[in-house]
Amino acid sequence: MEETQVTGILWWKPQQWEKAKQISSDSHAFDDTYQDWKKAAEKALINFSILGTKVYKIEIDLDELVEWTKKENIPLDSKARSKFVSLKIQRHFETK
Repeated sequence: MEETQVTGILWWKPQQWEKAKQISSDSHAFDDTYQDWKKAAEKALINFSILGTKVYKIEIDLDELVEWTKKENIPLDSKARSKFVSLKIQRHFETK
């Protein structure tokens, strides 16, 4: 039986996206607007689906992410956000 690849994509709420953009060390890498980000994220979901990858939208609490980066002593950037989402996916499957 072939296994399906699984990944997660951080799914922002509009107000959290704005705040994250302001406080992230890589704010320059954010899209100009929430709508631009959402359009690109939805396209990524389609592309993952075409490739046969199961993608979970991971809504996070920005305060929890900030606390986690402080605890890990790492900057709040794309690498940290990706790792945090990966941990959330891993925890989700561990509880099943």
